[in-house]
Amino acid sequence: MNAATEHQLGRRERPSLLAEYSEPMCDLEAERAALGAGLLVAPVLEQLAEILEPEDFYLASHQRIFSEMLALRAEGTPVDPIILANRLSADEEVIARGGAAYIAALPQLSVPAVNGAHHARIVSEHSRKRKAARVAQTMLLGDIDVGEAIRALSDLGPTDRADVLPTVSAIEFCQETPDEPDWVMEGYLARGAITELDAKIKTGKTHFTCDLIRSVLSGEPFLGRLTTRVPVLYLTEERRTSFRSVLARVGLDQTDGLDIAFRHGAKTAWAETGRVIVGRAKTLGTGLVVVDTLSDWAGLEADKENDAGAALVAMRPLQEMAAAGLAVLVLRHERKSGGEVGDSARGSSAFGGAADVLLSLQKDASLGHENRRILGAVGRLEGWAPKLILEMTDGRYQSLGTNTQVEAEKAREIILAALPTIKDEAFTEKQLLEQSDDEVSRSTLKRALKELVDTGRVKKAKGVGNASSRAFGFWSTGGGES
Repeated sequence: MNAATEHQLGRRERPSLLAEYSEPMCDLEAERAALGAGLLVAPVLEQLAEILEPEDFYLASHQRIFSEMLALRAEGTPVDPIILANRLSADEEVIARGGAAYIAALPQLSVPAVNGAHHARIVSEHSRKRKAARVAQTMLLGDIDVGEAIRALSDLGPTDRADVLPTVSAIEFCQETPDEPDWVMEGYLARGAITELDAKIKTGKTHFTCDLIRSVLSGEPFLGRLTTRVPVLYLTEERRTSFRSVLARVGLDQTDGLDIAFRHGAKTAWAETGRVIVGRAKTLGTGLVVVDTLSDWAGLEADKENDAGAALVAMRPLQEMAAAGLAVLVLRHERKSGGEVGDSARGSSAFGGAADVLLSLQKDASLGHENRRILGAVGRLEGWAPKLILEMTDGRYQSLGTNTQVEAEKAREIILAALPTIKDEAFTEKQLLEQSDDEVSRSTLKRALKELVDTGRVKKAKGVGNASSRAFGFWSTGGGES
């Protein structure tokens, strides 16, 4: 076809690139998912606003919905389906699409909400293709020349794709990020972070976790650490009968704010379940999600736990929960050989690498302390203690302090029990150390003795009791001559 023939056809008779290709150049599911994600999670709407303009949506109704969402955001008005539907109640495009019922369904079509930015980029890419088609059509119609078309197309394909790899300066990041994490349990559990708790089978990790939850639901300190009162969603592998018994032991059978999901009741694969949890958490106002245990919920066979790739896949739903602002506590089994915190859990180290805080709950090996546990910790966040000695009393865990503090207290008890309360019967330091029977180290006993003398609970003097004229004798101030 020569130029003269083409001119004679007239513009209306020429083929339209936009008409021919615009239908494939859209993804309505992605548009709905992006809108629904913005309605579900406020931070996601912030991401959408950086990626999309209203005209990037193919459907006019979606353009109007997104435009109104941005307007509500700019006003500082909450962006939810009810408010949005009221604002668009007279909009013909939205009414034609289904009105309030259509808007109300959008959040349910976004699975998961944390992938809203991904869907937005799909919408943006289709919008770019449609705009490119319009440029080509305009050039064919003779409204712009080839040079203008090239410049217009270059504007649609920037080399700096900030939406693909968003960056922020260190100064801006530190200004925007709070100094302290949003703690649910100070030093151990925070919103936006994953905490992993490892323990051998039947060590009591479920009991420990439920005891922690009781404190979180009441806002009471746990192990001497402040907690924030938030609703909790507990995903358990246990059967109903056994789990009810655990709840009753710690007093959670009559406590509001705890929702429970049983593994046998889950209808979807782990990845999909994780996405549903994010949506459910928003509905329930959940602040803490507990996954007990990850291997069971993720469907990991024993041989798969050692696979780093399978471990990362299993952790991904937890990362999505944390990205949505939830505190996540995941329970895992300890390997038979045990080990130090960070190396004690069963399977690949990729599990621990994806967590922010690692905890290990172990039995106290010393005799006579069946109700004691040792809680070890390592992590990226600050505020945890490397080791805490815990004692269970009446079904509740109490912190006795760090292992150093517990040993020091034991040394003080040994000294006060061994020392006479009469000056004339005073012990020498050597006699006193012999009384310990290696229950605590000599250095700890010496430190404890000095502390007791400094605080006045133990007296000392040269040449008294069993001491020579040059040596000190020690006696307790609990009675007799001081």
